[in-house]
Amino acid sequence: MGIADIFKKAAKKLDEGKDPICGMKVDLETTKFKSTYQGKVYGFCSEECKKTFNKNPFQYADANC
Repeated sequence: MGIADIFKKAAKKLDEGKDPICGMKVDLETTKFKSTYQGKVYGFCSEECKKTFNKNPFQYADANC
């Protein structure tokens, strides 16, 4: 594994997150379900998880991320 591969792997890891509602892995680069709360972007697996978060973001923010 070369240095370029290491950087690619690290960059990909930064793009990954967890849906704070269900805990599913989410790629923040590709998901179309995102919300911003207190300056942080949260990604979701579905519209339903996004809606749940948006109703009470303070309850879920940083919970599973």
